[in-house]
Amino acid sequence: MKKYIIILLISLAGTLAIDAQETDGFVLAVEGKGFAATGSENPFWMYSNQYGRLDAETNVLGLVQASYATQFNEQNRLEVGGGLLANDGLYDGVKLDELYATYTWGIVEASAGMKHRKEKLRGISSVGGDIIWSNNARALPGVYIQMLKPLKIFKWFEAKATFGHYFLEEDRYVTNAQVHHKSLELALVFSENDRLSGNMKHYVQFGGTSPRYGKQPTDFKNLINIFFGQGASEGSEAVGGDQINSLGNGLGSYELAYEMTRDTYNLRLYHQSLFEDTSGIELSNFPDGVWGAYLEPKQVSWLDAIVLEYVQTVSQSGRFGDETNGGSFSGGDNYFWNGIYQTGWSYQDRIIGLPFIIPGGYGQRNVNDRSYVAHLGATGRVGNLHYQGKLSYVTNLGTYDVAYTPHEHAVYSYGELGYTTSFGEFTGYAGLDWSDRTQNTLGIGLGYRYQFKE
Repeated sequence: MKKYIIILLISLAGTLAIDAQETDGFVLAVEGKGFAATGSENPFWMYSNQYGRLDAETNVLGLVQASYATQFNEQNRLEVGGGLLANDGLYDGVKLDELYATYTWGIVEASAGMKHRKEKLRGISSVGGDIIWSNNARALPGVYIQMLKPLKIFKWFEAKATFGHYFLEEDRYVTNAQVHHKSLELALVFSENDRLSGNMKHYVQFGGTSPRYGKQPTDFKNLINIFFGQGASEGSEAVGGDQINSLGNGLGSYELAYEMTRDTYNLRLYHQSLFEDTSGIELSNFPDGVWGAYLEPKQVSWLDAIVLEYVQTVSQSGRFGDETNGGSFSGGDNYFWNGIYQTGWSYQDRIIGLPFIIPGGYGQRNVNDRSYVAHLGATGRVGNLHYQGKLSYVTNLGTYDVAYTPHEHAVYSYGELGYTTSFGEFTGYAGLDWSDRTQNTLGIGLGYRYQFKE
């Protein structure tokens, strides 16, 4: 049990958290948070999808954010930023939070370094608006290129793409692995107010040195194989499975979304799948993924947005094994885990994607990756007061290999209330988790943030 409340002492930590089109000039922000909980861990939503800055045992956090941006002309803009993060808990210490440079040319933006992806759906989605990359982990170092707006091919048809290349840490099962990323979105534009889009996101963990299989290939020929999802080149260091199937640990998602803009509301209806191999690509794991409705009412002064989501990860293309025993050799997808890259889809001990998956220890399989989740989130403001709330009902099944018996039923609730003044913003936090498998916990916290612009 935490026996004390630590009110944040401002500590040096910096990052550029300024929207790429928001402000030019110099921006400096300092932020502090302090937490206490009745249990051994903080409530789930107090530390999940928080850019990896908080963990289950964090009592105190300090952050200083700094950036400088200049607009050369209508088409060209440069922004640089960086800083440090200090916290205690499971992963305490002082560390880089972000350090990057971003250049914008027309509708194309390129970033190099460590930079958090922008918050989606106002931060109230259970998967952070992206089931594969939910901002649950710290920023990965690398290069990321994205189109800020779709390119119109025809009046009724448009396209948008992203590309990324990242580097993972040394302290993992396969040391110094890398990540390749690309995505392509195609959309039918029925009118200015109605849009149907389909998006495929693809990631591959590759390279590095495995303690069992040795060094994995990163030469140019195999990079081409990775880009197109092909097996390794003949004679390379890759293990046999990666030569027959696709090279590295591939994963990704399909997203189908319908967006409506009306005089009284904006509405987005969406489904994001997730896949680890061919069976998921072929949708053998349907209906796994997130199903959501995100609403922005325009005539409700106190409500900015509300989201309702259903998430499930229980199919996984069926149980792995012999068909005569009810299994399938294409099943048992074990989301965010891989037999070669056994640290899985995580960065510095935090899952990168949807936060309900619980990874195992070093080189071990997941503890829980089969869940049903019903989630409600909302945010708004009244005058200088702003609020955010999340409520999730979760049923955890464990894994196909080691099931929870009985299943775990849990409720994760969270709320924050902020007040803006001329000398900074003060925020209170509260969370309450109930579970029939683990201990219940009540958590509270206080935060302060001040931002200076010049």
